[in-house]
Amino acid sequence: MSDDLREFSTGGYTWLVIDSPDDYNRLTEILDDPFEPEAIARKLKNNISEEISGVLIEHDYIDKDYRSTFYNFYAKMGRPYRQDCVRLHFFDKDVRFSDSPLDLKSPDDRLEDHYFGYVVLRPTITATLGRSLLSPRARVGAQGVAIQTCHKIHLMGYTLSVQGFPSMAQHVDIAVCAHVACWAILRHYSEQNTQHREFLLHDITMLAKPFDPGGLTPSFGLNLYEAERIFQAAGCYPLMIAREWDTNKNEWVNDDRFFAQLLSYLDSGFPLFVSLQSEAMGNEGHAIVLAGYDWRNDRAKSDEDISHVWSRVNSLLAVDDNLLPYSSVVVMDSMKSNEDIKNYTAEDFDAFIVPLPDKIFYPAQAVETFSRGIMCRILKTMLNLPTEDTLLRRYFLTTVSELRCFSRDHVSQFGDVLTDLLMRLKTTQFLWVIEYATEKQWCAGHIAARVILDASASRKDEQPIWLWHTHDLAFVFDRSSAVPKAQVIQLERPASTPLSRMETNLRSVRF
Repeated sequence: MSDDLREFSTGGYTWLVIDSPDDYNRLTEILDDPFEPEAIARKLKNNISEEISGVLIEHDYIDKDYRSTFYNFYAKMGRPYRQDCVRLHFFDKDVRFSDSPLDLKSPDDRLEDHYFGYVVLRPTITATLGRSLLSPRARVGAQGVAIQTCHKIHLMGYTLSVQGFPSMAQHVDIAVCAHVACWAILRHYSEQNTQHREFLLHDITMLAKPFDPGGLTPSFGLNLYEAERIFQAAGCYPLMIAREWDTNKNEWVNDDRFFAQLLSYLDSGFPLFVSLQSEAMGNEGHAIVLAGYDWRNDRAKSDEDISHVWSRVNSLLAVDDNLLPYSSVVVMDSMKSNEDIKNYTAEDFDAFIVPLPDKIFYPAQAVETFSRGIMCRILKTMLNLPTEDTLLRRYFLTTVSELRCFSRDHVSQFGDVLTDLLMRLKTTQFLWVIEYATEKQWCAGHIAARVILDASASRKDEQPIWLWHTHDLAFVFDRSSAVPKAQVIQLERPASTPLSRMETNLRSVRF
C-alpha cells in the first residue's frame, strides 16, 4: 500500500490512516448503519489521543460478550439483529499495513509496543460501543495512575498485549450502567488472576437475582444490594461503604472518613463500584467504576495536625459507560472547568463497593482510626515536629511479596538490616501499609515513617501491628503474645538517603 492512501480495504480488514481527528469521519463510509458510525466517529475524534495514526478495522468479528446477549435476548426479538461485530485496533505512526501479503509491520519488529488496544462495535443500532480494552495512553486527558492489567489480543496471527482496564457502553435494553460496572470489574479480575472465572455480560444479568430475570427485568437497573450479590456470586468478598447523611442538617457527615476509605482501597489496586445520586442527573442515579487517581501539585490546606492524603487528590479516573474509559472526575464542584462534560463530581458519590479477596478482615475504617491515633502522637514527638505542622498519612493494602520486592529494589533506602527483617518477618499474605510524611516530604515523594499492619487481624484488634520504622529505628512486634511487645532495632543507613513512597499497585498513565 502506498503511504499517500488514507484508507485501504482487503479480505475483511480496512486500514484507516489518521492524520487529524477529522479522519475518523471516514468511518461513516466504511461501517454499516447498525454500528452507529456517526456517533462512534464523533466519540473517537474528541477523545482519542493524537498518538494514534492508524486504525485497523476488523470486519466480521465474533465477540463473546455480544453473542451472550444476542442468543439470550436479541435473537428473540422481532427486529432482526446481526450476529457479527466490528473491532477497531489503534496503532501509532510507526506501523504500516500491507495487503499482499496481509500483514502489519513496525521498524523494530515489536508490533505490540506500537499498539494501543481496541474497541468492539456491536450492531445494536444504538449504544453500539461494546467490549473495549484501551491503553490509558490512547485517551485524551487521562493523567495520574490507573489500575491496569495485561490483556492478550489475537490479531492476524499476532499475539499482542496491552495494559489497560476493560470497558463498554450499556446496552440499555438488556443491561444498564450498573451491570456494565460489575462486568468491567469482574473482567479485570479474570484477566489479572486465573483463579477468577470469566463472566460474560449476560452472566452478570443472571447473577443479580436468585431466579432467571428474563430479558425485561435487567433494563430496570440494579440497586446496591443486587450489585453486591453479583460480586459475591462471582467469588469475591464485597464490602459496601456508604456515606452518612444527617437528615436534621440535610448534609453529609464524616466525609473525610468516607473518602479516606475510598482512596485507600483504590490505592490498594482494587477497582471500586461507585453509586452516584445527583440532582444534575435528575436523581435517576448512576454507577461507574473508579480505576485511578491523580495527585495535586500544590500544597493542601488543612486545619488538622494530621491529615489524610485525600486532600492531595486532584481528580479520579473513571470507567463510565457513557464515555470512553479513563475520564477524569474532579473532587468538588469548585474544581470543574468549562471543558468538563460530566455533570457530576466526587461530591455526588453516595456509596461504593470494593470486591475484596478472602483473608482481609481488618477494614479501612479500622486503619483510619488506628492511623490517626497514638501513632501520630508518637511520630510527631520522635520527629520533633512543631505542633502546627501537618503530618500527612496514607494507607493501602499490599501483599508481603510486594513489600519484599519493594524493599529489595530500594535496598539503599531500607538498608541491609531492615531489608533482612522484612525478608524474615512472619506475616500473613495481605498487609496494610501506613505511610506518614510532612508536607515538604510529601511534595518530594518521600516519607518519614512506615507502619505494617496485619490485614487478617480482627476489626476490634487494638494492636494489629507487625512492624514500623523511621529512617533510624525499627520496632518489630511479636503478635503471638497477648500484649505484643516491641523489639527496638537501630538502623544504619546514609542520612542523605530518604525513604520514598511505596507506589506499586497502580501504573502511571503516561510512560
